[in-house]
Amino acid sequence: MAYEYAGASQSKSGRKTPKLERILVKLTEFAKTDNLAYILPDQPNEQYPHGLEDIGQQVIRGYEIDKRSRTEWEEMTKKAMDIALQIRQPKNYPWPGAANIKYPLVTVAALQFGARAYPAIVDGNRIVKAQILGSDEGVPVMTPQGPAMQQGPDGQPMPVWQTPPGFKRDKADRVSQHMSYQLLTEMEEWEEDTDVLLHHIPIIGCAMRKVYRSDELKRNKSEMIPAIHLVVNNRVRNLVEAPRITHEVFLYPQEIEERKRNGTFLDIELPSPATGITEEDSVDGDDDSAPSLFLEQHCFFDLDEDGYKEPYIVTVHKDCGKVVRMVANYSIDEVQHDAKRIIRIPKGQYFVKYSFIPDPKGGFYDIGFGKLLESLGETIDTTINQMLDAGHLQVAGGGFIGTGVRFKKRNLSLTPGKYEQVEINGKLGDQIYNHQFPGPSAVLFSLLGMMVEAARDITAVKDILTGDTGDKGVQTATTTLALIEQGLKVFTAIYKRVYRSLKKEYKLLFALNAKYMEDKTYFTFLDKQQAVAKSDYDVMSLDIMPVADPKMVTDMQRGARANVLLQIAGSPLGVAQNPVEALKRVYDSLGIEEAEKLIVQQQGPTPEQQLAMANAEAEIKQKQAQATKHEAEAAFTLVRAHLAPFEAEHTAQMNENKAVLSAAQYEDQQRKDMQEGLRADKHKAIDVMMEESGRDHELSMAEKQMNAKMEQMEDGRE
Repeated sequence: MAYEYAGASQSKSGRKTPKLERILVKLTEFAKTDNLAYILPDQPNEQYPHGLEDIGQQVIRGYEIDKRSRTEWEEMTKKAMDIALQIRQPKNYPWPGAANIKYPLVTVAALQFGARAYPAIVDGNRIVKAQILGSDEGVPVMTPQGPAMQQGPDGQPMPVWQTPPGFKRDKADRVSQHMSYQLLTEMEEWEEDTDVLLHHIPIIGCAMRKVYRSDELKRNKSEMIPAIHLVVNNRVRNLVEAPRITHEVFLYPQEIEERKRNGTFLDIELPSPATGITEEDSVDGDDDSAPSLFLEQHCFFDLDEDGYKEPYIVTVHKDCGKVVRMVANYSIDEVQHDAKRIIRIPKGQYFVKYSFIPDPKGGFYDIGFGKLLESLGETIDTTINQMLDAGHLQVAGGGFIGTGVRFKKRNLSLTPGKYEQVEINGKLGDQIYNHQFPGPSAVLFSLLGMMVEAARDITAVKDILTGDTGDKGVQTATTTLALIEQGLKVFTAIYKRVYRSLKKEYKLLFALNAKYMEDKTYFTFLDKQQAVAKSDYDVMSLDIMPVADPKMVTDMQRGARANVLLQIAGSPLGVAQNPVEALKRVYDSLGIEEAEKLIVQQQGPTPEQQLAMANAEAEIKQKQAQATKHEAEAAFTLVRAHLAPFEAEHTAQMNENKAVLSAAQYEDQQRKDMQEGLRADKHKAIDVMMEESGRDHELSMAEKQMNAKMEQMEDGRE
């Protein structure tokens, strides 16, 4: 695949730097290529400045540098594993065949840790919990006037939902069920590897998990990797910042051939292995089925020649250094640039470290009980062996025999109930001297007890944690819980680290599902057919975490907390506690399956009971209405009685006002009638006078008199 460099600028080193557009084209092509080893030449040329041979040598060189940085840790790891497996070295002091006991201090501690942590993590069928991010109250359809409304089932208006309430919660439940199904059913190796991992980290100090998409299995895979086989420079702080991560992969010839045929590996001739995994496991060089060691290194190379190295995954055969596979370890969508040059290319994450106790020196590899108990274990072993040797000397005896005693047999052995003849000069007791050995020391025995107790403090293996309460008698639930939590302080801190790593592992699996899962997948969870969509794996709305509680890691803790709930139920405070919910939690803490069948469910009423309840309710409402009416009437009567004096006074006043008003109205009416009569008489007189004589003067005088009388009457009315 050729790339042109027309219009490129010159870098400080004189080498041409392609423009950003051409760099992005290169990076896109690299990301889409299944195996870059098919297009890269063995030797560098003008088109490809990096050849496969040079890349293979750089991978092996970096691998050896990282191996040397952890030499001390590797020696400690080997010794810790020997202690846990109680492998004894030959011992000739104080004499050949002396006591050589290895006290199982680390072995018991590792078994105790695994026995508590494993059932706490793999607890039931749902081991993954999806937590929603943000609000889950729904998103309504918006219009210019506000949220769109519709008529609900009850006749009341309700919003038209674009995203209904509880949508995220339903999605979280589907994701939780599907991922739990994947880990426990689809990914067959996960549960078994988890068991091995939890017994491995208390001895060594750490272990790794590799989460990836398997091309051979066509599914996700979570593989446990012993820390000894994941090589990282011991000076780095974490896997995210590590410039190199090398996974030692051992593949059998059949697996190598399969990868060649499906195109995963370059189809080239590879040498047969001469040795096995370790020197102790060395195999015959003629064994055609022996595994070969490959180095899968997550590292950085500048294939586009822009001065910034990109992340790649390179697989190299350890013995010959040939590159068999090289793929891009980035997503082109995550490449960051400022329109002039590449700023950052995040690398893909595949590994998760499970930590036991962080290295006090700040190294990458953590420490376990094998290192913490190394000195204490050696002291305990020496003390036990010394007491056993002292007891052996005391029981076996030994001493000196004088020359005056002659035995008839050259080799004489004593048999109970049988006497042997000897020739002696003088008394036999005077000729024989027995060594006096004091036997095991009581001081050593006391020191041994102190050393063992100190070791148990470190490993958190207390009597009460192993089910032995000694002679303390019956204890209350709160006392037992307090003793357990106090004894598990060290263990709980370690388990929280495991819990953190589990969360990281589940997030990697979540990302793989979001990338590779089909649009809709069907699975069976708790005997029910379920379905999950690819769109459910939304990293912006969900957060993934383990179901296990890092604060509760033993059955004794669960049982003690259940007893606390029962004690509260029997106390005066029990009235404030929901008895059904408390009983559910007690059953759950005790690990009782199908607990809901043990709790009596509230049955709904029959139709007859519903009718009777309706009639009773109607009767109650009628009686309540009548009582309300009577109460209102009584209240009205009381008010009337209280207002009666005021009402009588008010009535008398009103009557008096009415009488006065009526008299005035009568007088006024009389005046009006008199005025009307006078007017009529006036007009009549005028008519008569004009008809009889036409005397204008008299008529005028009569009219004036009439007007004067009318004015007087008006003044009198006012």
